[in-house]
Amino acid sequence: MKLPAALRITALLLTIGLAAPAIAEESTLKEGAKDVGRAVGTAAREVGDGAKQVGKAVAEAAKEVGQAAKEGAKEAKRAMQKDK
Repeated sequence: MKLPAALRITALLLTIGLAAPAIAEESTLKEGAKDVGRAVGTAAREVGDGAKQVGKAVAEAAKEVGQAAKEGAKEAKRAMQKDK
């Protein structure tokens, strides 16, 4: 009766010993995937920040063009009123 119990324990320990490297490898893969995810997220955030700055610059330029057009329209209106 003692021999089958010893064989079971030995088989269990052998199974655990063989499974441990697989679990460790899976953990390493998970860590690698997390690192890649962080890198991609950081890159996306940096691209987004750059796009935001470009968008603000375009908006500011459009605002200046709009202001210049407004002033030009006012001057044209004044010139037409002087001609009357």
